Amino acid sequence: MTVFALALVFGLVFTRAAIPLAGRVGLTDSPDGRRKLQRAAVPVVGGVVLFVAVLVGVLVGLAVSDDVRAVMASEMAGGEWLLVSAGLMVTLGVIDDRWPLRARFKLVGQVVAILPAVFGGYTISAVSAFGLPVEFGIFAVPVTVLWFLAAVNAINLLDGMDGMLGTLGAIVCAALGLMSWVAGHGFAAVVAFALVGGLLAFLWFNRPPARVYLGDAGSTLIGLLVAALCIRGSVKGGGAAVAILAPVGLLVLPFFDTAAAVVRRTLTGRGLAVADRGHLHHMLQQRQSTPWVLFTVGGLGFVAAVGAILATYWQNDAVAVIAACGVITLLLVRGLFGLAEVKLVASRVRAMVRAGVVRPDATEVKAHLKGQDDWDVVWARVAVAAARLSLTAAQLDVNAPRWGCDYHRRWQARGHAPEQAGGWRVELPLLGHGQQLGRLTVYGLRRDPSLAPAVQTVAELAGELERLIAEVVCPPDSLKEPETETVVAV
Repeated sequence: MTVFALALVFGLVFTRAAIPLAGRVGLTDSPDGRRKLQRAAVPVVGGVVLFVAVLVGVLVGLAVSDDVRAVMASEMAGGEWLLVSAGLMVTLGVIDDRWPLRARFKLVGQVVAILPAVFGGYTISAVSAFGLPVEFGIFAVPVTVLWFLAAVNAINLLDGMDGMLGTLGAIVCAALGLMSWVAGHGFAAVVAFALVGGLLAFLWFNRPPARVYLGDAGSTLIGLLVAALCIRGSVKGGGAAVAILAPVGLLVLPFFDTAAAVVRRTLTGRGLAVADRGHLHHMLQQRQSTPWVLFTVGGLGFVAAVGAILATYWQNDAVAVIAACGVITLLLVRGLFGLAEVKLVASRVRAMVRAGVVRPDATEVKAHLKGQDDWDVVWARVAVAAARLSLTAAQLDVNAPRWGCDYHRRWQARGHAPEQAGGWRVELPLLGHGQQLGRLTVYGLRRDPSLAPAVQTVAELAGELERLIAEVVCPPDSLKEPETETVVAV
């Protein structure tokens, strides 16, 4: 408890001191009226403060407590390389918070930051699931890097609402501390409990309405340390195999949220790096107030944590799996999250099967993720234009966060091939209320010498859709005023 208390105190003191300095160095997050809907600029120094508070808490604990030194002495090997990785990850996050980086550059930077820890001893050379070991051999390093990237980015995606990551992060780290302690891994336990102290200090300032944000520096730091502690704290006995199911079960919420985002973005053609508002906290906010969202996420995280702890204590992977499956089932059955993605997958599978068996003239996929039920009126205009222009495919994408609208629909004629000779494509943004609400993309075959009439018709269709969306689906009176919590979609 020494390092927990030290990190908590240092976190409170350092955060209080850092908040007024944030504006001077440009580390603030300002509202943009579309994705960032908080009322005013908020300091983004939580990640730096968390890193310093945990580091200073552990170092002071080592200096003043014989118990801390005794617990950490046997397993500190590689700790300095974990510190290097953490420092690099925080530096990358600060740069991204100050000057937003493109996704590819962030990914490269994350790999560079991860490598010191991987080569410093935090490597998954083997895993064990239900007593069955799997050796990775020469693939140990790439597998480990993928594990770190999965944890870092899954936890980063979950950081989108005041108090969200602070609450869930504290629960996850507390569980990791207990799991490591039960398994006899003192170093991992001490670092995990220091993280709990630092996160609770941050949460004091991040509870709604937030006075400080973690930023990428904080969310990616948490992901890195959680990934490393899962490796170090889940090694069975004196062997090298990582009991992987308990950590995966513990992280079921961020992993499920990420998997849903991959499915949603891929099947709607938006690309993995394109932000949306279909994440766990976004969907819960449609049905619950902010305190209840935090209570729900915290409760589900607690269930997963208990399952992981008991699985480690009883050395029974089934407990962690049952708890994780229970969390996912509850979200799906209650319609809280994930159901739209399941329906989207089912729709795509049905379309593929039908195309292979029945060979219909056209296939269609629809995903009504958020918003009102007036989309058939909008899509009917697209269907009329598709018949008039003999289109081969048409796609409508609407993503308007301030109106709670998220809709995707795609129609495609049999034999459609975008790259075929004589094929053409027109993609137009759909504007309304001074913002881009979505986009319309149509494909066709060149049947006339001039494409001007077809392009003119598509432009007129886009104008008609803009009017319908702005007046019927996303009317001015349904505008959501900026809220106190961050609602950044990553």
